[in-house]
Amino acid sequence: MKILLVVPSRSYGNMPRYTKFPDEMLSIGGMLESLGHKVKFIDCNLEKKRPADFIEFTPELVGFSVATGPNIADALSQSAEFKKLLPDVKTVWGFRHASAYPDQVLAESCVDYAVIGAGEFTIAELADYLEKGSPQLSSIKGLAWKDCSGKAIINEVRTFMSDMDGLPDPAWHLINVNRYSDVTLNTSRGCPYKCTFCSDTTFWGGQMCDLSAARIVSQMEKLHKDFGIHHIYFSGERFVINRKRLREFCQLVIAKKWKLTWNAPVSGGIDEETVKLMAKSGCTSVLLEAESGSQRMLDFIHKDITVPEMENTFWNLVKAKIRTSVYIIYGFPTETIEDFKATHEMLGRLDDPYYMYNRFVPFPGSVLFDYCVKHNLVKLPERLEGWPEYLMRFSNQVNISEVPEEMMSEAAAHWRATYAVQRFRFTLKHNPAYFWTAVTDPGKFFRELWELAKFHIQVNGFYKIVKKKLSTPENKPVTPSCAKAQAR
Repeated sequence: MKILLVVPSRSYGNMPRYTKFPDEMLSIGGMLESLGHKVKFIDCNLEKKRPADFIEFTPELVGFSVATGPNIADALSQSAEFKKLLPDVKTVWGFRHASAYPDQVLAESCVDYAVIGAGEFTIAELADYLEKGSPQLSSIKGLAWKDCSGKAIINEVRTFMSDMDGLPDPAWHLINVNRYSDVTLNTSRGCPYKCTFCSDTTFWGGQMCDLSAARIVSQMEKLHKDFGIHHIYFSGERFVINRKRLREFCQLVIAKKWKLTWNAPVSGGIDEETVKLMAKSGCTSVLLEAESGSQRMLDFIHKDITVPEMENTFWNLVKAKIRTSVYIIYGFPTETIEDFKATHEMLGRLDDPYYMYNRFVPFPGSVLFDYCVKHNLVKLPERLEGWPEYLMRFSNQVNISEVPEEMMSEAAAHWRATYAVQRFRFTLKHNPAYFWTAVTDPGKFFRELWELAKFHIQVNGFYKIVKKKLSTPENKPVTPSCAKAQAR
């Protein structure tokens, strides 16, 4: 069967597009190819191809990876266009938004199926049904579909896989790997934490599984030998959380005496010895997901860590010369001026490191999303086309906290203006030896310098475009104070 996998554009109109390594879709591609299907892949954030460019391929099934945000608009447009050009083609949506709102997705005439949760086995069985007539649609776990009257039918949830080693390697050959700034390996699914702002708990059903250390090393080696990759980002929260596997992985990599490097997100506390082992195995940087410097807010979002533990982890990483960017979310429901200030005071205690700064967005599938709906803090789009604006407004304009909008806007403006300078200053003070790479590995040094400059330009350019769009009369700022009072 001929199957086309599509990552829709994440751009708002003429706004800059950002690329994300499509590890989830490549994993699905690997599964489908292992079963004999002919698969093509298109990332619309890198390629300008449209449905008309695939008429010659004549796909029988087109799958879209759809998160909550601007990619919904492009997925809708392309689904309709595929249906017009190829009347017999079937379309299937998967990933976060399709999992959270299968009914709303299937209300669109151009969408035939929705996958809930992980997609490898569900799409494989759907392809079998479309090609051979079996298994029956009603027996495919994790699938939502329409009966003859157009009513949405949501099947039983698919049983969580016990481990990830049974999956084929991702189909990296379907893309130009080197066009992505970060090459990603997804090493785990699910997370032991129950953070209320994250949809992982519901998306994965509260369950977890991991790729073994040996399989991770094997995939790293393949990416290096076949595609010339020298640095890999390990996604999945459990890469660092699963300490036993982390140490085994580090020992395997150290034994190989590779020059490959890696980075990963860090959500909890890490002891000094483990950090040293990470550094020795090639870890060059991490994203420390601190979220907030207010213990009250950490407890509110069920972060299951204390501020001192997070600060201790930060300094362990810095001492090991691992570049550490701190991830901050501000504007949570019930967040006060004191909570907001506590976050910036924590950053001060960390010697003003470079950090990522994002306003809270209630994402479907998360506990806090349900909280916001219950307390009338959000107005939900009635149709799919309303979700791109939902994300744009919440991430830039809507304030559901108790922190004055002016205070948050000023802090965000300061971050946009100083991120690159802060990174340079902090690195110069705490890891000056890094700048020797300008001599020992100038290609790497200037590549990273360019990525930093590009990030600074994109962030500020994106903000200007969003601000202009949101300044139109129909997009006035929203601060539901009456709803906030009700939430309190």
